[in-house]
Amino acid sequence: MNFYTKAIGGFVLLIVLALSAIFLFRTSDERAIEQLLAGGLRAAEAGDTEGVIALISPDYKNGEETRDSILRKIRQAVSQRLSPARMEGAAIQVSGEDAEANVTVVLGALQMRRDFGLRLRLRKEHGGWKVTSADQVEH
Repeated sequence: MNFYTKAIGGFVLLIVLALSAIFLFRTSDERAIEQLLAGGLRAAEAGDTEGVIALISPDYKNGEETRDSILRKIRQAVSQRLSPARMEGAAIQVSGEDAEANVTVVLGALQMRRDFGLRLRLRKEHGGWKVTSADQVEH
């Protein structure tokens, strides 16, 4: 093998090792939050309002927005049953009992496609993660 082949092979191996380390060192809390959010998205796609509401903490507060106002928005959005729905690019950071998740949600397909970013703050409550505030963000 010549030098360039060895160098490229080494570089590819380094990238594979880095990606493996990222995957292996993800915490169980990060995986639990990702599964929670994916489950909420599946519930929304299926029209299961209560399944989405179950993600929201009783202590939800986002500025002037209360839990009651976000529940009204959830009921309205879920009733539209936009599908397909998927989550892309979840970046989750856990710090003790608190976490922040930045995700992109993609709704619909082709001309009806709409995607938007969400910044979610979560807290571990009674052994499970709940959303305590949410902001739509530009991406």
